Amino acid sequence: MRRFYTVCFCFCLLAGALDAQPVAEVLSMDATFTMTSPVEARYEVHERIRVNNQKGVPAGTFLLYTDEFRTLSAFSGTISSGGKVVRRLKKQDVASTLASDALAQNIYLNGFEPVAPYPFEVEYTYTVSYRKAIAAFPSFIPVTDYDVPVRSSSYTLFLPNTTPLRYIASSTPENWQEGERNVFRWEFRDFPGFSYEAGMPPSSEFIPYVHACPVEFQYAGTFGSQHSWVEIGQWLSSLMPPDPELPASVREKLASLTNDCASDLEKVRVVYDYLREHTRYVSVQLGIGGFAPLPPKRVAASGFGDCKALSFYMQQLLASVGIGSEFVIVNTDRRNLFDGYASVGQMNHAILCVPLARDTVWVECTNPLVPLGYTRSGLAGHQAVLVRPDGGETVRIGDYPDSLRSETEKQEIRLNPDGSARVTVDRQVRLDLAERYLSFPSMKEADMRKFLFSGLQGQPEGFRLEAYSDNFRAYEGEPGYVPEAQVRFSFGAKGLGRVSGDRMFVKSAPFARAMNSQKTERKYDYVVERGAVVRDSILVVVPEGFEIEHIPGGQSISCSLADFRQEYRQQEQQVLIVNELRMKSGRMPAEEYPAYRELVKSVNKAYESTLVLRKAF
Repeated sequence: MRRFYTVCFCFCLLAGALDAQPVAEVLSMDATFTMTSPVEARYEVHERIRVNNQKGVPAGTFLLYTDEFRTLSAFSGTISSGGKVVRRLKKQDVASTLASDALAQNIYLNGFEPVAPYPFEVEYTYTVSYRKAIAAFPSFIPVTDYDVPVRSSSYTLFLPNTTPLRYIASSTPENWQEGERNVFRWEFRDFPGFSYEAGMPPSSEFIPYVHACPVEFQYAGTFGSQHSWVEIGQWLSSLMPPDPELPASVREKLASLTNDCASDLEKVRVVYDYLREHTRYVSVQLGIGGFAPLPPKRVAASGFGDCKALSFYMQQLLASVGIGSEFVIVNTDRRNLFDGYASVGQMNHAILCVPLARDTVWVECTNPLVPLGYTRSGLAGHQAVLVRPDGGETVRIGDYPDSLRSETEKQEIRLNPDGSARVTVDRQVRLDLAERYLSFPSMKEADMRKFLFSGLQGQPEGFRLEAYSDNFRAYEGEPGYVPEAQVRFSFGAKGLGRVSGDRMFVKSAPFARAMNSQKTERKYDYVVERGAVVRDSILVVVPEGFEIEHIPGGQSISCSLADFRQEYRQQEQQVLIVNELRMKSGRMPAEEYPAYRELVKSVNKAYESTLVLRKAF
């Protein structure tokens, strides 16, 4: 019933070599960042992109975020097709949209999508002016998309001699002095582009890039240092609201709610429920440049905030009932921080760390559905920074072993003589595979049906939800809490058994789709970040008037990242079929990928193997 390729480690591969003609080409991209003072600079870019077909349009589209500290001060360009300029661009051609509501800082998305007969070439020349704040220099990543080569690119930094630089890049820059300026220059030429391969390593391993920042910086009237995470933590701590006081009505309400709590855990649960009920998350960068949380009184009044605002608010809610906690910043996309490169721009999320007597709870304050005591995917196993007045401290958020990540399904297929069947499914999902079920209890029946049958082959009918349960509120303070959900449902299916003459043919895995593998030679290593176990037990009940004629033989196959087994057991007029796939977290070298391809072929063959029934005379 479950499609093996749909679980979080994603088995299907959609890769291929670069086409003879790429969808687009970056002909040149040259950027210069000139810093004239600690809070003022110009970022000047000139780029030419050839768009060869419709798929290449995103690579030729101009997109730029600006805010109160960065403005698009100049813009021009041309679109050429057939050797002629078909349109000249001006700044007014760029559409500017407020990227957040009125309570946020003025964050704008500036964009322009070119249109012309293919192939065409688009050229942009623009300047971004920085004022009042420079904590990081613009990152330079000339590779704009998959299947887009870069012919020529460069990035040059002009910095005052008094501004020490920190950077992490795919190559070492040239460096020289020009009077009172220090110059750093990177050049990247003839990058061939890359095609998407599922399970590929992070793109930073093979694309050109530059991330850079000043060691000492000024930001909106504040002063900070990026020598280490200790100094960054001190700066972020200094941005916390100077008045963290909660409204008196909120304090009184929490005191009343927690008055009868027998433990700190009970208090945390009550406060978390209060946060769930009275706030909602808005994905906007509130506070100076997205670094400073809003004051608790403002969150209480409006009922919403971004991740920083809600995490700081939760911290004050807990403090009001005597529970200490720590503010945490983390990157939800990357498990590891850049080695030896402390910088404020690396993080994209804030959460809360609550040390309890028996466990440390990492509290997600932006999603009220996440169970207390569970560290969701995107956080588990990631490096993070605790933000304290005396400095930041890097920590590793606890992860879960692969053995806990599982999806188990028991199917009972009661066949009828015409090949139709009534199917009952008992499904259990654990750990992050259960995250998709957090909102399941609140779904309408039609949405439940659609959710449960997602990817199912055939046209099920007569759907009934038999039972549902979960342990999403069962955390008791012990380490190792694992969320799980169990659902039981049934439905009718026509043509499950194919009747031909006196025989009926039934697939061993009638609801499983074939796994996909990359048929071409793999270029990059294959990475499985999170392993899991997916197990189906399919009980086929033979219809009256039929007997079992043939049962396929079981099999097992393994490679370095996966194990698969299939076995059959006959129980009078029933056949139990067990399919189990175990994916292991790890990294497979590209040259070993053929072993994985052979495993996929064997799995698909096992799914297609057929149980043969014969009419009894």
